[in-house]
Amino acid sequence: MELASRIIEAADLEAAVEVCFEKKWTDGLPVVPPTRGAIERILAYLKRDPAEVVGVVPPRSGVATIEKIAINCVMAGCKPEYVPIVIAAVEAVLEEKFNLNGVQTTTHACAPLVMVSGPAVKTLGFNTREGTLGHGCRASATIGRALRLILWNIGGGFPGDPCKTTLGHPGYFTFCLAEDQEANPWEPLHVERGFKADDTVVTVTAVTAPMSVATGAGYSPIEDVLCLLGDSIATLGSNNITGGDMVYVLGPMAVKALHEAGLTKAQVKAGIMKFATRPVHEAKRRRSISATHPMHWSHVVDENDPNARVPWIRSPENLVLVTSGGWGSGAGFCALCSGWGTLGGYTQSRKVEFPN
Repeated sequence: MELASRIIEAADLEAAVEVCFEKKWTDGLPVVPPTRGAIERILAYLKRDPAEVVGVVPPRSGVATIEKIAINCVMAGCKPEYVPIVIAAVEAVLEEKFNLNGVQTTTHACAPLVMVSGPAVKTLGFNTREGTLGHGCRASATIGRALRLILWNIGGGFPGDPCKTTLGHPGYFTFCLAEDQEANPWEPLHVERGFKADDTVVTVTAVTAPMSVATGAGYSPIEDVLCLLGDSIATLGSNNITGGDMVYVLGPMAVKALHEAGLTKAQVKAGIMKFATRPVHEAKRRRSISATHPMHWSHVVDENDPNARVPWIRSPENLVLVTSGGWGSGAGFCALCSGWGTLGGYTQSRKVEFPN
């Protein structure tokens, strides 16, 4: 098999790991040294030309070929069957509306969250229960890690120059979850986004780290559950004061309570939107966004009415709801991942193409 990448020899495994650090092929965590055999196993599984170009990754305009993606997947610890999901994620973040160049270089702390939905969630063994956004699952950990290494090694998203994120967050190492279709009584995320039920789809949104939200879904009236979900969004420090996309990971207890109250997913979104507002006299305290900004809140409400309500969610499409996580306690925990506002990181979805 013809490979374009150069070969660097190392005395042993330990030395190979150190070479990866020395060459700045890793962002701080150890990686699996990408041996020729491991790369070839992925390429043989994919049955695609190693030189095929998937796209150009900003900000350094690195060319993401199938071979280069495979190398980074080896480094992340992916099984070959995970790699089509990584490729779909790369295609999704390269969509124009995602504005990957901005996501990679902003001072804001947004990173691509990879959300997988469809049959492969079960067949590839994704964790959709306790710790869904955390530790313990090879599929989600390595797929998220592979995308991050691609943004690092091919895109050149190094902190300081050119990545200016002031703080970042742990999702800059790996950020991936899967939807629990069994616990979700509504249409799956990928069906909502226009795909077939038997498709496996990757959806990405650039968001901040998850914020735990206790909804009290085990014992509270549904109006209170919606209130807590919405109120957690409308924080003055959030970039979503300008609009833009965000992700709510709804735990199964909250989902069950909302569904048993007779609410559809669309009605849940409407209920959250109702409470995700703040009065003008409070919104005026967010001075870091210029009133001349085309999506400044003053363009959607009367800024002279101190009690007018400023909406953090401009449209139901801006709110991505995904069901995942453990049952937990009566607190009905959910997780809010706020977005970058109207600057980019808009939700994109791509169907995963597995080899025959």
